[in-house]
This record gives sequence, C-alpha cells and structure tokens, in this order.
Amino acid sequence: MTLGVWKPASEQSLSMTGLTGLLEQLPVDALQSLEGLTADAFEAQRNWIKLPAQNWAAAEALPLEHIRQLIRFFTLAEYHWAGWEAGKLSPVIPLVAQLKQRDAFDATFRRWIKTNTDNRYLPNGAIL
Repeated sequence: MTLGVWKPASEQSLSMTGLTGLLEQLPVDALQSLEGLTADAFEAQRNWIKLPAQNWAAAEALPLEHIRQLIRFFTLAEYHWAGWEAGKLSPVIPLVAQLKQRDAFDATFRRWIKTNTDNRYLPNGAIL
C-alpha cells in the first residue's frame, strides 16, 4: 500500500482550468460588488489567496478582462469576507503586475482597487 503525500495549500499551484472555473462562477460584467455571491461558494479558491506570486503566472494567458475580473473578485473578497485576508500575499499584486507588463493598468482601475480595499499593500505590494 502506498500513501499519497499531502501538500499544504501554500505549495499548491494554479492551473488554467482552475482559473477559468473561477471565472465561470463570476458574472460576465465587471464585478462591482459581491452581491449574490457567498464565501461558501468559493471555499476552494480561498486557499489561493496566500499562494506565492509565481503561481499566478498561470493567469498570463488569460485575456485582459479576465485578469481584471480576478483582481476585482480578490479585492472585494478580501475586503468583505472573513478569512480572506491576504495582506502582502494578495493575488491582486501579481495580477496587477501582469496588467502593468501589458501596459493595461490605468489610474482609474488603481483608484477602484484603493476604494474597495483596506489592504495597504494593494495594488502594488510591499515597498522595499
């Protein structure tokens, strides 16, 4: 008999399948609130909020609007749902970095993030 090896959530990686599965659970329009969504429905994704930044490279292949939708979701979830606090490990930080690499991050979206969070690290991460 063989036993599997347990990997804690911090060592798990994301896949395109997982990301698209999350996106399918979200509204098509730009997410402005969590109205109609419950934390219980996204319990599996709660473990993603503290994954190392390099795991979010899986999102690089997504269209810009999908990356923006993920940023909106994780910003709002961290702000409104207990147990979703991520601080400087927030997935918003590497996702914003992807938008910046594509020259697709603007001041309007930055203001939206700052308005909808109390995480001092968003959107850019820790200052060295």
